[in-house]
Amino acid sequence: MLKIFNQFIANLGAGRKASLAEVLLIGLSLFCLPLFEAPKNVFSILFLIAWLFCAVRSRSVGGSSPFGLVIFGLMAVLWVSPIFSEFKDLITPLNSAPRWTLLALFVLLTARLDYSRDQLLFLWAAALLGGIVAVFESFWAWHLNGKPYPEFRSVGHVNHSSMYSLVLLAVGIGSLYVAVRWLNLLGLLAIVATVSFLPPSKSLVGGVAIAAILLIASVNLSIAMNWSRRTFLMSLLTAILAISAVLLLPPAEGFRSELVARVTGDNLFSGRDKILNSALAVWDQHPILGTGWFSFGAATSEANVRAVLDANGINYDGTFYWHFPHGHNLWTTILIERGLVGLFLITILLFLYFKTFMPIAFTHEKIDPLDRGVSSAAFLVAVGFTVAGLGNTTMMNEHGHAGMAFIAIAYGYLRGNGRLSQMKSPIL
Repeated sequence: MLKIFNQFIANLGAGRKASLAEVLLIGLSLFCLPLFEAPKNVFSILFLIAWLFCAVRSRSVGGSSPFGLVIFGLMAVLWVSPIFSEFKDLITPLNSAPRWTLLALFVLLTARLDYSRDQLLFLWAAALLGGIVAVFESFWAWHLNGKPYPEFRSVGHVNHSSMYSLVLLAVGIGSLYVAVRWLNLLGLLAIVATVSFLPPSKSLVGGVAIAAILLIASVNLSIAMNWSRRTFLMSLLTAILAISAVLLLPPAEGFRSELVARVTGDNLFSGRDKILNSALAVWDQHPILGTGWFSFGAATSEANVRAVLDANGINYDGTFYWHFPHGHNLWTTILIERGLVGLFLITILLFLYFKTFMPIAFTHEKIDPLDRGVSSAAFLVAVGFTVAGLGNTTMMNEHGHAGMAFIAIAYGYLRGNGRLSQMKSPIL
């Protein structure tokens, strides 16, 4: 037993090739994430079991990543914060933490595996196919059920569906760099699907994030084409024209009306500033660890905000404070539910995503197109998380599961082929 334990310790940080079973279960999870609630949970749990079995059999827990410790910290906070919260009778660790814990463990263990070229392409295709099918299935269901907006089946909300489409767009753009025709075709379909989903969703946050992804991707493309002022301007102009063309199409009439009303009206931020005011009024009641996942609505409720303001001798103004189940902003939500610790960790995680993949995605050197493509996809996923995070709570649901898992896969592939061999990573 001691010998086995010592071998485990010796293998910490060493790479481990992904097995066929692990890759298959990751692929099934990625495909099912936007489509089926139960299967994506089942396949995710089965992957955790398969990973444990393979780790014991090979006596290796796989390689490390720079994101692991941060994600582990974000997960751990969810189990601790409700214990010290005044809402502990309403929000307990068992009814709030398990869902994101599954997401976090899936991402942590996925990042520990090294992936071959063929395995990466399979997982890439699974992520694209699941998202493409989800978009067109959402249109069909929308036609049948008469809801005001289309939505992905397992996501179950138009805003969360729009956030998921950003992952689809980023992964689709990255696939265009790869010299594999069938993956290029899937990537183009993914881009078309994302752009098609935007107008009926009427998601201004999604629209801004899509525009940011396309504009940054145009810069990335010009660098990949041996940077010159002409290629940069042409790429940028193409992105702007593509965005403008979509907004001018007849199906985008509702989206245009929403955009004009928002810009010309007196509610540009859709009350997000007032939701932030509610959060800032109460955050110092549980400043370090927050109050636990799903607690934002209770912590920033009118009754609670009134009580805190009254205790501080401040009058409540209903036009200054709004109350919603989540903060409609990544950092606002994190501040309440995971405190300053969570706020610090989520910001560091996004920084690490950019720091890891940007040098490869934007290098002027001629490198393997697959390396550039997968790095660009991972980088653009992080762009989507960040930009959309300014107007919605990203990285918490199925889109977070899919996007963070793809980033983990990208890291595992790049580490396995030696691209990241010079990087130093923490054990977790």
